[in-house]
Amino acid sequence: MACNVGVECIRYGGILSMGSHGAATHSRLLTDLVDTVKIIDASGTMNTFSKENDPVEFSAAALNLGLFGIIYTYTLRVEPMFKLQMRDSIPPLHYYFGSPQIGGPRLKAMVLGNDQTQLFYWPFHVSDRSKRHEHVWVKEWHRTDLPVTKSHRRVRFQRLAETITTIMSNKLVKTMVKFPPLSPIISPYLYAKAPTSNDQVLHAPNAIHYWGGMEHVPSMALEMSVKADENFENVVKSWSYVIEQIHEHAQRNEFPINIMLEMRFLKASQMIMSNTYDEDPDAIFATMELVTAANTKGFEEFSTKVAQYWMENYGSQPHWAKMWEHIPGIVPYLQQQAGDRYTKFEEIRKKYDPQGMFINGTFAQLLGH
Repeated sequence: MACNVGVECIRYGGILSMGSHGAATHSRLLTDLVDTVKIIDASGTMNTFSKENDPVEFSAAALNLGLFGIIYTYTLRVEPMFKLQMRDSIPPLHYYFGSPQIGGPRLKAMVLGNDQTQLFYWPFHVSDRSKRHEHVWVKEWHRTDLPVTKSHRRVRFQRLAETITTIMSNKLVKTMVKFPPLSPIISPYLYAKAPTSNDQVLHAPNAIHYWGGMEHVPSMALEMSVKADENFENVVKSWSYVIEQIHEHAQRNEFPINIMLEMRFLKASQMIMSNTYDEDPDAIFATMELVTAANTKGFEEFSTKVAQYWMENYGSQPHWAKMWEHIPGIVPYLQQQAGDRYTKFEEIRKKYDPQGMFINGTFAQLLGH
């Protein structure tokens, strides 16, 4: 629906042309909320793409990666403002990731029971008094009709405080980059104020954008998707492999990740170039992201090793707007994984840009140039 005058609506932000980022509700990619796209092609012609006009061309244009021309407008489907109940918990890491046979079904039950789920692992962070067990931060969202527990004004003040905290924390992050062996000591201080438990009701934008100031911590990130199997056992294995590698590197006094490992869940996309494309619209993908501070030593090598493990074992696909081009053999791998999708996309792209005015180095080789 479109927003009428005087009706508050929820709108979704993001970079539609270059990324394939997920909104924090509906478990769908942001591009799947697109209704119409208008693009000025290489000849200067305005073209309108919609599912009604041509569903195949629309699926390419909605996630066109900037290769069709100059994007004039995106029209998104919106809906009246709604509220989300956001729950935080920090269970022991082993509860979900100790055993794939046990943790997988637990993880699946939680994901299917929520509107959205997000998990964070902070290297070397423990939150119990024994100081022996690592934990995972779990965030869960549910639509609700309950009254909000924080006003917009209070949330704005909280975001300001979070931004100030993040700016100050960046000094510690820079210290870890300069002196990597200090990472296990500094990391717990960075996340000392993480909620051990929390339950609040917020308007959707406030619940979705729940931390302020992250742009003040320059970082590097690799994110890839894993299609969940029947019992989510492959998701547990994918996540656990990264943590094992973090600890193995720490034993060698190497710390290529100093911020976090993150995971969220999305249903399959029907957009041709999506990294969560699947013919089954109800397939679920876990998107896992390695995040470290900018200029962290060894991150490219570490992320390459992890990416290759995910690719070889689970057919993982990268998030286009993050790091992936450094992975050896990634182009032929992606071409094989895509089947005829890239060929179909290239045929449509050439229709609107036959001279290659908008083609770029990142995607030229991928599309067979």
